[in-house]
Amino acid sequence: MNEEEREVLKSIYESDSNFSIINDNTFQYKVILDDDRFYLVEIHWPDNYPDVVPTINLDLFSNRLLTNDFKTKLIEKLTADANEQLGMPMTYTLFESVKDFSYDGDIFLNSLVSNATVSLPSSSATVSTLAAPVIKKEQLTKSQKRRQWNHQMGGENGQKPRGHDWVEIVRHLSQTGNKIES
Repeated sequence: MNEEEREVLKSIYESDSNFSIINDNTFQYKVILDDDRFYLVEIHWPDNYPDVVPTINLDLFSNRLLTNDFKTKLIEKLTADANEQLGMPMTYTLFESVKDFSYDGDIFLNSLVSNATVSLPSSSATVSTLAAPVIKKEQLTKSQKRRQWNHQMGGENGQKPRGHDWVEIVRHLSQTGNKIES
């Protein structure tokens, strides 16, 4: 029965680059949240599968920024879905359940933004502020700017590269049009 489910999974996900087969009993699916954020869900079939719940693994290197609360909620949801499907092939259903999973908290730990606690002198309450990283623009000296300008305009000897003004000539000729002599 496992071989049949494996073949069905291959045929369903053959054009889906987010699905991968790790070995005969382990499958991964990449859930893409936006351009640069995703997480992997790994499902492993134990010996008695599908009569037992498969092992659901989120402890993968690419998931290191997922919050523990998110991982726990997702595993609880998938385990509940798997218990409803005992005795039947369920890997496809579990991967589809992962795609439809909605979570109302922070999915990722915020590694680029640091949390700082500030004590207010007038009260005992604390306020959490977010300090965004500051990206400094590269500062050039006058001589560096001059060298850059000279390089763009033809180098040290002042000669501009051949054809630097061809666009201007073509635009001028297109504006003047052809003169027909009679």
